[in-house]
Amino acid sequence: MVGVLAAAGLVALGRVSVDTEAARDEELEAGRAAGERAGRAAGLAEGRALQVPPRGGRRAAFRTGYAAGANDVFGGYDGGWYLGRPYVITLARGPGPVAYRIDSRRRPRP
Repeated sequence: MVGVLAAAGLVALGRVSVDTEAARDEELEAGRAAGERAGRAAGLAEGRALQVPPRGGRRAAFRTGYAAGANDVFGGYDGGWYLGRPYVITLARGPGPVAYRIDSRRRPRP
C-alpha cells in the first residue's frame, strides 16, 4: 500500500513539473517570437533608410557612383599619370565580378 501511494505521489509530482516546464517553454517561445518581430521591423526600417538616395536625388548618386567606378579603373596606378601622353598598358583578369584590371603600364620608348 505504501508503494502504491508513493508511486501515485511521484506521478502527480511529475505531472505538475511537466506543466510548469511547458508553460515556461511557451513563455520563452513567445519572447523569442516577439524579439524576432522587433528585430525584423528594425532591420526593415534601417534597410529602407539606406535606400533613400543622398541629397541631390538619384542623378547625383549616379554621378558619384560613376566617378568612383571610373577612378577605380586605375587600381594601384592612381597617381603619376601624364595627361595627354600615350601609355602601353597590359590588362589582366580582374578580381570577382570585375572583368579587367591594369596589370602593368609603361611609357612607350621614342
